[in-house]
Amino acid sequence: MKEKKHEETALSLATVYLEKAMQAPGCPICRRVREAEERWIWNVLYELTGDPKVHERFATSFGLCREHAALMAQVVETRELVTPTGTARLYESAVAHVLHGLANFRTKKGLQREECPVCVVAEEAEERESWFLGKLLADPAFCAAYEKSDGLCLPHFLSVWSGAPKKVRAKLLADFQGRLARLLVHLRELQRKERFDVHEPPTPEEIASWREALWRLGGMSYPAPLIRRG
Repeated sequence: MKEKKHEETALSLATVYLEKAMQAPGCPICRRVREAEERWIWNVLYELTGDPKVHERFATSFGLCREHAALMAQVVETRELVTPTGTARLYESAVAHVLHGLANFRTKKGLQREECPVCVVAEEAEERESWFLGKLLADPAFCAAYEKSDGLCLPHFLSVWSGAPKKVRAKLLADFQGRLARLLVHLRELQRKERFDVHEPPTPEEIASWREALWRLGGMSYPAPLIRRG
């Protein structure tokens, strides 16, 4: 009984967050994953720079991967309540750990790097949000809201489809096929209308089609943090 109530509460919260994400441009799962990454970084910098377990994770992972290190820099530069000092404190442990490993360095195997902690957060968020979305698409009202949104990128279509109930899969596949078919038309029309002998102006959808193709097949990227408060 408690597990069912917990699931209902989780689905209720997921509905709110995913509906909000679907109102924004692009793939809602990409957005939810990015928000999870930013929240983790902000929480660590704001509250956990003195936590021994966090320092151990930063040390054994040699800090963050390139993508998430860049995101940490953006968070530090845009969020008012965190400073470069927190990053310096965490990376002191990482740099010291690598330096210690290099003291008796012989081969590349002498430095075993664990997975970036924010990559772990992203993987868990992707799995969680994909499961929620697949489950919620069984609800007609939520499904209608999803159909009005920009829909999923290909990587997240695959992750949602794999965990969705069977009754949802066919509709989800048809929706994604329809979006790709429309995109293909827009891409072709953009090329045709860009020819010197065609004087018909491209539509806004056609102008935006090449950018949509980038995120639709590869996933969203964000030039700045999505969460700006605090």
